[in-house]
Amino acid sequence: RDRQFIKECASSIAVPTFAPKSGVKIAVTEAEAEAQNNDDDDCGDRADQILAELNSNMDKLRALNVQVADFEKDDDANFHIDFITACSNLRAACYRIPSANKYKTKLIAGKIIPAIATTTAVVAGLVSIEMY
Repeated sequence: RDRQFIKECASSIAVPTFAPKSGVKIAVTEAEAEAQNNDDDDCGDRADQILAELNSNMDKLRALNVQVADFEKDDDANFHIDFITACSNLRAACYRIPSANKYKTKLIAGKIIPAIATTTAVVAGLVSIEMY
């Protein structure tokens, strides 16, 4: 909750200036898009390169101390709702839809979790019926 610390961290981040790639062709028709998709032979090579990088850094990944954080919408000290509100408002700004305040986000989040549990129960019941 130290605003000065957050301000210092944010100001220390160097954001590179955007420079569009040269030589990029934008497909206008479906046929051009299909042709461009077929030309991407280096995707497999790039995937192999990423996999090799992951394998070489596996010791670093194993050393990470990752802990599970249970979602709790009513605890303001964990900043879960603040994070969700910030992300949803960024998305709202991108798509020009109305933003939501913290309390509206908390209300929506409170409705989603029971809906997921209900949906899971219904699907499990239907699978059980289908098995017999």
